[in-house]
Parts: sequence; C-alpha cells; structure tokens
Amino acid sequence: MDFFNPIFFGFSIAMIGIALPGMVNMTSVNVSIKRGLRSGFLYSAGSSVTIFLQAYIAVAFAGYLSKHPEVFLYIRAASVAIFLALAFFFFYQALRSKEVKASQRKGRPFLLGVAIAGMNALNIPYFFTMGALLKAEGLIRLNTPYHLFFVSGITIGAFTMLAAYARFAQFILNRASYFARNLNYFLSGLFLVLAVVQGVQLYVG
Repeated sequence: MDFFNPIFFGFSIAMIGIALPGMVNMTSVNVSIKRGLRSGFLYSAGSSVTIFLQAYIAVAFAGYLSKHPEVFLYIRAASVAIFLALAFFFFYQALRSKEVKASQRKGRPFLLGVAIAGMNALNIPYFFTMGALLKAEGLIRLNTPYHLFFVSGITIGAFTMLAAYARFAQFILNRASYFARNLNYFLSGLFLVLAVVQGVQLYVG
C-alpha cells in the first residue's frame, strides 16, 4: 500500500492539473486533428517527459522538507493563500468564458510536446505544493524509492489526460468554451475547499 498511495495521488493531481483546457492540452487537440491520432499520442508522450522532469524537480525540493519538518507549517499557511488565489482565478476565468487557443508551432510532435510543456512554469510549484501537503498529511512518503512512484503517477496521469485530449480532439474542439467554463467552476470550487480544509487544520493545530 505504501507504493500504491504515491502512484494514486500523483496520478490524481496530474489529471486535475492538466484537465483544464490550456496551451499544452489544446495543442494536443490541434496536433491530433491536423496530423492524426498517432502524432497526438507522440505529442502527449513528449509533454509527459517534460512533466516527469518538472515533477522530479518539485519532489526533490519536497525531499528537503523531510529534514526540516517545521517548514510544513509555513507551507500550510502559504497553501491557504495560494488555493484561495487559484479559486478566485478559476472563478474569474469561468465568468469570462475566454476562448482557449492552441500553440500553432510546427515541428516533430514528440519534440513539440517537450517544448510546449516546458513553457508551463506553474507545474513545478503546483506539484511541489501538492506533494508537500500530501506528505504533511501522512498520505504519501517521498523518501527513496517512494518519490519515484509519486513522479511516475504524475507522469502516467499527465499522459492519460493529454492522450484523452488527442483521442477526443474533435469533440473537445467543438465544445471547448463550454468545457473550459464548467471545468473552471469545478476547479474554483475544488481549490476553495482545499483552502478551507488547510485553514481549519491550521486553526485546530
């Protein structure tokens, strides 16, 4: 069970983080429609390689906390503000119902995926914050070799979500605005709940 939890939670946070239509996943849609499903899968694989590296860097920072557990208190406090900011951000995006566009860059699908995913600077702090909180709750372990299970779960979740975007490209493209708006509402509510939970735990603690 110790190895299952980091895989499961890694998979889950990657699915949630990549579910919202953005440049990375909408480019997967664009590649799949213009070049075929195989290219869409190659793009997804390339993006997943970058996300693996980003997750590994995030977990390496989280590993530092194992030697300094007192830092978790500050992580909890910061996470409340971060989750509240994300909740308001996604709610604002939902109200705007802004059209999401894909990158129009050309190139080999796999290398394109590597490059586009590398532009998402939010992945590392997102995986770091979520990993640190899961560790603080005792839900996962991030010491060797469990950190590799966590990173592998993130990578599998990322590829699964991006491959789903590629597989259902035409359906998603036709309903992108509706899809994005409703996902924004969902993510806004999710981060609001997370902020409340962390705030309550800080108060009780």
